[in-house]
Amino acid sequence: MEMKHLTLLLSLFSFSAYTASPLVALASSPSYGQSPSSSEDQPPQTVSKIPSNVNPKLKKICQEVNHPTECVTTARPFLGETADISPVTVLQAEIEAIDSKAKEALAKATKLAADPTTSKTITFPLNICIHGYKAILKNKQAILDAISKRDADELNMELSSNVDHISQCEDAFEEAKINSPIPELHSLLGKMIFNSINIGVDMVDFENKN
Repeated sequence: MEMKHLTLLLSLFSFSAYTASPLVALASSPSYGQSPSSSEDQPPQTVSKIPSNVNPKLKKICQEVNHPTECVTTARPFLGETADISPVTVLQAEIEAIDSKAKEALAKATKLAADPTTSKTITFPLNICIHGYKAILKNKQAILDAISKRDADELNMELSSNVDHISQCEDAFEEAKINSPIPELHSLLGKMIFNSINIGVDMVDFENKN
């Protein structure tokens, strides 16, 4: 149990650093290769709502995470019509969604990095992100295995490693003082990863078989 609490603290620390980064709101950032504009130049962000036609159990779970709308919209396609909605099944669905989104991010980042017209200033942080996306994909099976074994400590450790990978990508662009060329995609992937932490650490309780 002490390991679970330590993992949660580390994850929350990473989450605070991630949300404090000027790159976390990349969806409203200027074109890649440019320095981020001041906040005064950015359009106001809108808060999206959870769709009304959502399974009540799924809605209840997703309302407890940092990004409720993204929780619903990304997990629901992987749950199936007759799925038994619980924190464990929603976490499994979100892991599948993360895998799908990481593959998409990897494909786009790899293509950009290989493009001879892409600046070396952008290629360096892109390669760090590529490494992170590959690690997230590799980590999928370890997470699913931890769920299958009902090993809370291993689950929390593996989920937290995804936070590390996405944060390292953010840090690389921040240090280069440029924006990601795939801001919306990367931002969504980050939100999904932190949602998985919320569910895996705060809601999944193997002792109660949920």
